[in-house]
Amino acid sequence: MSYLKKYKWEIIPQNLPIVRRNCPKCNQKTNYINTEKFRVNANKSSIDIWLIHQCGKCKSTWNMTIYERIKPFDINKDEYEKFLSNDKELAKEYAFDLNMYNRNKAEVIYEGVDYKIIQKELEAYYINKNELVIGVIFKYPIELRVDTLLSNKLGISRSKIKKLYEQGIIFIKDEKNSLNKKVKNKMEIHVLNMIENTKIIESIVQVV
Repeated sequence: MSYLKKYKWEIIPQNLPIVRRNCPKCNQKTNYINTEKFRVNANKSSIDIWLIHQCGKCKSTWNMTIYERIKPFDINKDEYEKFLSNDKELAKEYAFDLNMYNRNKAEVIYEGVDYKIIQKELEAYYINKNELVIGVIFKYPIELRVDTLLSNKLGISRSKIKKLYEQGIIFIKDEKNSLNKKVKNKMEIHVLNMIENTKIIESIVQVV
């Protein structure tokens, strides 16, 4: 029986995706920026809530519908208070909600969203003591491939990552061609802890 450290990488977006749409003032498609502010229209019988976006050129606004004609008793009280206070975390949640864009028939662009990685060390039990495991927490669907994540975090080229993958040193269980796939929440990346991989292991276990 062997005990091994397990590492958690939580991927946190540093900016929000943009919406690409026709601007009536600019007479062309422009990038609309998420203002992280909500508009709330409430009366006794119904509530409308929008997330406000602003044209990056002329500053004209477009409101993305979140709730439309919803009954006051059908909306969570705590969430409603967050709408009124322009809660930034709630704005982020809706900014990365692909279903919301689909319902509004909006073209969302995730390219250009930067991220940081918060690393934590966890106690875990594994039979194979020569295997290091990285659990990925990835709540927001930004465009990020597995090989890009590993290359950026470990400071080595994607071609080197590919070689390590082909050698079976880096792998994801039950995932074929996993390097080319998008990072998923709760994905586990395995790295064989071998002498020749010392630099890679050091890059993983270092304090971020």
